[in-house]
Amino acid sequence: MLQLKIDNSQDYQVLEDRVNSLLIPSEICRDNSLTVPQVLDNNKLISGVDAINNYLDDLESFTKQWYACRCDMFPQ
Repeated sequence: MLQLKIDNSQDYQVLEDRVNSLLIPSEICRDNSLTVPQVLDNNKLISGVDAINNYLDDLESFTKQWYACRCDMFPQ
């Protein structure tokens, strides 16, 4: 499960929206002690807005490929 950890400010609304739109199980955790947002994906920890956005870009690309209809791969 992917977990986004952010503080209570609205500064990270875009990250929250991106995580909520993913086609994989995820959750948002609020923690005011954090100085930068973090994503925990299984045992992988990603910190900082730029790194998280890059990670989410890759994850979105992977999930879109995974769920894409690949009927062309199976000849009838």
